[in-house]
Amino acid sequence: MRPRRGLVLYLLAGLLLTLSGCEDAATVALKAWMEKTRHQTQPPPPKLALPLSLQPFRYEAAQRADPFDSKNIAAGFAASHSTGAGLQPDLQRGREPLEAFPLDSLKMVGILRRPGLAIGLIEADKTIYQAKLGNYLGQDLGRVVAISERAIEIDEMVQDPGGNWNHRRVQLNLQEK
Repeated sequence: MRPRRGLVLYLLAGLLLTLSGCEDAATVALKAWMEKTRHQTQPPPPKLALPLSLQPFRYEAAQRADPFDSKNIAAGFAASHSTGAGLQPDLQRGREPLEAFPLDSLKMVGILRRPGLAIGLIEADKTIYQAKLGNYLGQDLGRVVAISERAIEIDEMVQDPGGNWNHRRVQLNLQEK
C-alpha cells in the first residue's frame, strides 16, 4: 500500500499545480480591464499654493500734491518741456507720401549725393522713397533738417499734455543688411 499512497500524493500535487496555473476567462478579462484603466487614468493635478495676500498701500499725505491729478501732471510737463510759446504747425499744408507711415516703420537704406544736394533713400512698406532737406516724414509732423552718410536728422513737432507744441529731434539711422 505504500507505493499507492506515494502515487496518489504525486497525482494530487500535480493536479493542484495544474489547477493553480489555470485562470478562468472572467479573471483574465478583469485583469485586462484593470490594466487598461490604469493606463488611461490621468494623475490628479498638483495642488497649487494659496496666493499671497497683498496689503494695499494707502497714500495719506494730505499736505502733498496728488501725484495722479491730471492738472498737476500737465502743468509740470509743460513747465519743464516747453521750448517755445506760441509754436503752431501748419496743419493746412498738403501731406507728403512718407507722412502716412509711423517713424519706426521707416528705414534709411542709402544716400545719393549730387553736387550741392543729398538725397536720403527710405524704405517704407517695401517701396523706396527719396527724401531731401525740407521734406516731411513720419506721423509727428517730422521735417528733414540734415542728411549724412549714416543718418537722416528729423525735427518733429509734438504736442504735450498741456496742449503746447514742442520741437523734438530724432534720427533715422542707416539700416545695413
